[in-house]
Amino acid sequence: MSASLDDIAPTARTAWMRLRGELRAMLADDLVAMWAHGGTTFTDDPPRFGDLDTYVILNSRPDEQVVEGIKDAQDAIAREHRVEWDSWYVLAEEARRPESPRHAFQEGRRDTAWAVNRAHWLAGRYVHLHGVGPSEIVPAPTWAELEVDLSRELEHIERHVLEGDTDPYEATYALFNGSRILHSLGTGDVAISKRAAGNWALQHLPARWHPALRAAARAYDGHASPDDTTLLATEMAPFVAMVRTRLPAGDEPISEPRPRWSGY
Repeated sequence: MSASLDDIAPTARTAWMRLRGELRAMLADDLVAMWAHGGTTFTDDPPRFGDLDTYVILNSRPDEQVVEGIKDAQDAIAREHRVEWDSWYVLAEEARRPESPRHAFQEGRRDTAWAVNRAHWLAGRYVHLHGVGPSEIVPAPTWAELEVDLSRELEHIERHVLEGDTDPYEATYALFNGSRILHSLGTGDVAISKRAAGNWALQHLPARWHPALRAAARAYDGHASPDDTTLLATEMAPFVAMVRTRLPAGDEPISEPRPRWSGY
């Protein structure tokens, strides 16, 4: 069973409802499904929220006029409600396949977290906004597919380390998402929030990492002290390196700076 829209923070709920109304008007029968997912839909996450992760399944690729209308609608809602969108528009024929789908109107982009997303949705970690549910479209991911996505997620974090991007937000993201990767590898379950993954790590990782994990929890709630900020910046790189050693052999950490993660 999916999460309830009634349990979502009011600002996010209003933004999603407005976008749903706009898409229904513009796409009509071409709108197959719309799901909200990500951290904002986890009730154990803090009251603040980041991007509004949104997945939209389409019957056909919209023309340029409709695409511009969708972009304008998202921009207007974002300005009015002070939110940011992380929206994916995917054709239904591609959503039915295990291969990473292309974005319907952003050339070259593919969903590099496709297997993990499917695992979350099929476990009920989404809010059903319109149309059919994930179980009627997307295939269940294999463990091999999930391992590939987990490695990609870690590479994303490693790139921030290489670029020296150790502000409290990125360091907290690295520790909590790294914890989520370890939880997934240890339990076979990828459908867990960052908050829950951090709590799991406190129970299962050596005490060596506990101060940084507690600092990450305070930062996640917006209560990081200057000492927390310093500790997170110091511990980000060794924690990420530790996570890399736990991944199956065959995936090597990146050793040269590359462009920031693009989602390609």
